[in-house]
Amino acid sequence: MMTVYAPLMRQFAASITALLLLLSSVAGVVVAAPPAVESTSALATDSEPALAEIDNETSVLTLSDDEDVAAFGAPSANLSASLSVRDTRIQSELRTRTTAQRLAAINDESERRRAVLRTLTELEIRADDLRAEERAALAAHTDGEISASQLLVQLAHVHTEAAELRSNATMLARTANEIDGLSIDGRVGSVRLELQTMRGPIRERAADALRGGVAPTRTYVQTTDDGVVLSMVDDGVYVREVYDASKRTTGASGRITVGELPEVIERAYPVIMQRGEFNSPTGVQASNIFVGKVRYMGGDLTAYVDRSNDGQVFREVQRIRLDEAYVAQSTNSTRSGLELRVNPTYAGGPLRIELVNAATGDPVQGNISVGRPDSNEQPTYLGRTNANGVLWTTAPGDEFVVQAIRGNSFVSVELTPEDPMNVSDPTDSLVAPPTHARVVANA
Repeated sequence: MMTVYAPLMRQFAASITALLLLLSSVAGVVVAAPPAVESTSALATDSEPALAEIDNETSVLTLSDDEDVAAFGAPSANLSASLSVRDTRIQSELRTRTTAQRLAAINDESERRRAVLRTLTELEIRADDLRAEERAALAAHTDGEISASQLLVQLAHVHTEAAELRSNATMLARTANEIDGLSIDGRVGSVRLELQTMRGPIRERAADALRGGVAPTRTYVQTTDDGVVLSMVDDGVYVREVYDASKRTTGASGRITVGELPEVIERAYPVIMQRGEFNSPTGVQASNIFVGKVRYMGGDLTAYVDRSNDGQVFREVQRIRLDEAYVAQSTNSTRSGLELRVNPTYAGGPLRIELVNAATGDPVQGNISVGRPDSNEQPTYLGRTNANGVLWTTAPGDEFVVQAIRGNSFVSVELTPEDPMNVSDPTDSLVAPPTHARVVANA
């Protein structure tokens, strides 16, 4: 199936390479910072009839360490946590304004130069400290010391401070541009990009929920000591963000060039690259990170690539519209006049649940819960199926049971999460992915 698009892909990669090489004329650099936050809105919706023939699963980044812990969290309006996040933001904003005023008050250019460089060094150190705080929070969740909801609160803190530190870095760059012979664009671009890897749409959503700005959202949380997977369903869109520090290296061997970035992204995400339009952020950065963006009908991808070891994806943000999601063949169960259909997916993946009348196939609105097989624990209530009899959620990490109730009728389906197509395993990404059924109607 994929060979149909091969000529187009080669022409596209060549043109993108030429464009990226043109953009890299400043300090031999590629790239720079992506937008402040990858939003969960404005997905591509252009008509593309040829896509109807592509029934392949898209790749996802997974964590390398098998010693992981998975759970669900849903941070809600919390005065104490909200005030803490607000204080983080206010203190960071105050530091930025104070620093800008202090630098503006220095009349001697040599002294101001030294002050800018000293402040930038302090900012780089704070960025390293913020990463260490994030890593400590991930380890605490993996060790069972904090819950998934508590981890999301801490990641909301990290997200908020990272945003303000990025603003501080931008201010320093503007100040440096006013000083003859001083250029810090490379360092600023590098630290801004590093800070961006500590931000994301799900972390932002958690911060908004703490302030009471949005309703709590059931969020899948999987951690190791070095990485985290967050995923959720939000307003008809599946959102996934992953960071895995174990896939980063400081080594200089096998460093890719900007012209090789499309090839690395295509190797990791062959189906997405086949379906979409590749774009790379513009600007200057001097770090060991390249960023590739792919926008396609019904979704988009932002992939952060470590330049060493021939290029390796260590962070991703994916958004997929549910009405364009590709799902496996459903597992069905019939009882008491109800038929429950559940389309299996990988742990933390988009899980489609459908409830219909067993005799007529008409949609049924019923209450949906999910629990563990042979467990005495109360199942978690997810909500009601919509007018089409459908409810979307994120799949648990272990075996689970989906239950549906309508009046006195009850039906359930037991499932095990499937293995995803992993971008970190070349044998997964380079071979033809498994064929899945595409669900379009009645989503």
